[in-house]
Amino acid sequence: MAATNCIDSGRIPPHNFRYDSLPAIARIMRRTEREALMPEFRSRNIYEFDKAVDLPRRSLVAALGAGVLLANTLHPSHVFAGRPAIAEIDQPKSPGAMAFIERAFEMRRLAVEYGDQAFGAIIVRGEQVIGQSWSRVILDQDPTAHAEMSAIRDTAQRLNNRNLSGAILYSSSRPCPMCEAAAYWAGIDQMIYGQDAASAGSPKLCR
Repeated sequence: MAATNCIDSGRIPPHNFRYDSLPAIARIMRRTEREALMPEFRSRNIYEFDKAVDLPRRSLVAALGAGVLLANTLHPSHVFAGRPAIAEIDQPKSPGAMAFIERAFEMRRLAVEYGDQAFGAIIVRGEQVIGQSWSRVILDQDPTAHAEMSAIRDTAQRLNNRNLSGAILYSSSRPCPMCEAAAYWAGIDQMIYGQDAASAGSPKLCR
């Protein structure tokens, strides 16, 4: 199976937004406000001007900052590439537990190929792969981007729905407590892992 058919969820687009540009944005906003309001304050001192524009300026800068943080919580491959469709995923010719585990290990191989940690995971519902990913911890410099976490994010983006009830998580290794908790909150029914397709049961908190 060609690897290129399975890597749509792992695009690594350029992250064009510069976080250090916020101070520059604030300066531009301040200058624009000063030019707009200066006639009214021409006979007053700069302290009065600062008091007049400080609150709206800070509010707008705070809103910009919140928007940046919100964008950063979304998976980067979806923020810039658009929401992918389930139809883009190459489905196994013979759906079944072993075929799905094989796909999880294919994700694992891709993780190694891209220089990340050797873990892969997919999410299946009704014998259809609805999301998949390899570990993106190194690629995204995100300590939470384990393969299972990334697969859950990928699936939720594809479905445009955070509720993954009725789905099964297949992973190359047993999910860690963080990933199991994420599967729990996503409503995933069951976890299967390893080359032998062993069952880890339903996700639980504080196992």
